[in-house]
Amino acid sequence: MKPKVFEVMAMTWKFYKKYARSREMDLGFLAALIAFALRAVASGSLIPLALTSLVNSLEGSGSAASAGEGVTRALFMIAAAAVIFATTEWLFRPFWNAVAKSIVKVKEELIAELDGRTSRGRVGDMVGRVANDVDFVMWNVGGMYTTFTPNLLTAAVSLITIFELSPMLAVIALALAPLSLVIMEPYIGGVEGARKIERSSYSEVMHLIDEYFKGNADSEQIKEALNRWYGGMTKQVFYDRTFWSSSLAYSYLVPLLLAVFGIRATQAGRLPVGNLVGVVYASMNVYSPLVGAISGLTLLGQNVAPMRRIIELSAEKENEKVILRA
Repeated sequence: MKPKVFEVMAMTWKFYKKYARSREMDLGFLAALIAFALRAVASGSLIPLALTSLVNSLEGSGSAASAGEGVTRALFMIAAAAVIFATTEWLFRPFWNAVAKSIVKVKEELIAELDGRTSRGRVGDMVGRVANDVDFVMWNVGGMYTTFTPNLLTAAVSLITIFELSPMLAVIALALAPLSLVIMEPYIGGVEGARKIERSSYSEVMHLIDEYFKGNADSEQIKEALNRWYGGMTKQVFYDRTFWSSSLAYSYLVPLLLAVFGIRATQAGRLPVGNLVGVVYASMNVYSPLVGAISGLTLLGQNVAPMRRIIELSAEKENEKVILRA
């Protein structure tokens, strides 16, 4: 059976191509990607290598001149990382501007598709799809990209850095990385159903409140819809807490395990102290970022239900065309 995450990513790509893709959006993604790559090098390589150089220089038995060079090199790496993080922040401006513009574009297209259909179906639900679901989906897509991409790049660069410092520990680190997927898959499968209830109930509540003030609905109907919405949200909260508790345990226990193996290697004289410090720091930039990357994918899992609701509007329009031609 195909993992749920691949189905979610396929649907997201379908939605993006149909509604949101534009030259401006593509350039925004590219600008953000450049920033993420530079930051991954800074946090995943420059900082742990700087700590390695600093500790080995101060702890080693070499000359004062070589120790001074090592300290200077370490400080230069840290300064370079600071410059990278400060300057790349501006590369996110075109990306978020493009996301905001895409929301306008999607809503304009949906309104054009709904033209002449406002008397059919449930008006409140259509309002919910256009006014709320579009924002929800697009901001989540933006949030996914700015969460998943930098964390994945940082984890990859950090694994390479661990390999430079200790190939033996790198093998262990790499072998334990796929466990993050075991945490993600059940979450995406469960959250889709919870979010489907929450989104549909949200639209229903909007519709009933509007009808209530027009005198066409009573408070009990609103109360029932709100209870359904609450039920969907409590399921969402349950899956969120299960995911994060498991993820945080994983992101800290694995670096602890690497530290134990590294300490034994250092005590046996096979690993310099500075290299051990660099490995431990770099490992903190592998598993926590992996959890962060996974949390980005979970945003797409929450998007499935509202994306389906938006796509259904276009499907209904196409069905109408077929009926008219027949």
